Amino acid sequence: MKPRAHALVFVLLLGAAASRPAAQGSALVKITPLGSHAGELCRNDRAMLFEDPTGVRILYDPGRTVDETDPRLGDVHVMLLSHAHTDHLGDARPNRSAPGTCAAPAAGPANPDSNFVSIASAKNAAVIAPGELADFLGRKIQNLRGSATAACNAGGLDNIFDVPLAAPCTATLRPGGSRKARRGGASGPGVRIAVVQAVHSNGINAQFIETPGVAGGLSGYGGSEGGFVLTFTNGLVAYLTGDTGMFGDMNTIVAQYYKPTLIVLNMSDTATLGPEEAAFVIKTLVRPRVVMPTHVNEQATAGGAIRAGTRVDLFTLLVRDVVDVVVPVSDVTRTVDGAGRCIGCR
Repeated sequence: MKPRAHALVFVLLLGAAASRPAAQGSALVKITPLGSHAGELCRNDRAMLFEDPTGVRILYDPGRTVDETDPRLGDVHVMLLSHAHTDHLGDARPNRSAPGTCAAPAAGPANPDSNFVSIASAKNAAVIAPGELADFLGRKIQNLRGSATAACNAGGLDNIFDVPLAAPCTATLRPGGSRKARRGGASGPGVRIAVVQAVHSNGINAQFIETPGVAGGLSGYGGSEGGFVLTFTNGLVAYLTGDTGMFGDMNTIVAQYYKPTLIVLNMSDTATLGPEEAAFVIKTLVRPRVVMPTHVNEQATAGGAIRAGTRVDLFTLLVRDVVDVVVPVSDVTRTVDGAGRCIGCR
């Protein structure tokens, strides 16, 4: 299928709202997708790296496209895991020497520790996860490092902790709770991280379960899955949906309480929101300024342009009159102001 000319990487269906310049001197959040093929949105792409203006760097769901040896990572201060399915935890390392195709990325060797745990261990990251995952991840990090994994500090009324850390730590976070990550020595409140509901599942694959394991065909208990709401120091509020279907609290809690202007939306039809459901979320339930569709389980782009007949193409056609669609192609850093406007994305 031929790519649509109107959907080029740098011409991403941005509306008039996004064409207005940011306020003079406003600080910008950097968002960098870390996928399997530079300049494309591909089947396995999940990972995103967020950088606050204060320098706090947050890695979200690394999956199968990034491990601790990836030169694109740099410093990672905080890691977020929405749930423990293998395509988010990362059961296989990326194959950077022979990456395969965007539609069928090639896997590298299996990673029995998971890419998530390997990165957290190497980068001394603060690991934040919903449900019962924090203790599980802490044990996996301990197995890799040979020493117990500490619980993350939580100081004051806002549960704040400073980064960078000298060693990794883990922290659970459930809906209604929040923590703040602050760059050590910086003034201001830090990046607020809150967890919200997601409707999916959170089984831990048997390959990651220690002896005696689980009965054949079953997954380990991981507690509830979740999404995240990040409030950056420039005022940007970003909703990371995680894998989810629709639920009414997207409107009553996510939209009305947190008021996100940017959504990173997981969309792949059979496992998460389909294009029509995703469009309803955007147009009716949450109504953000900008949406980044990801987790699409398809080759969504060719040459950086949306491919006709894909789920991303259909979704874009359904929402383009009400929201700015920014396709999160790998290795292209987007900068977003406090009002949710993607700067320079036209």
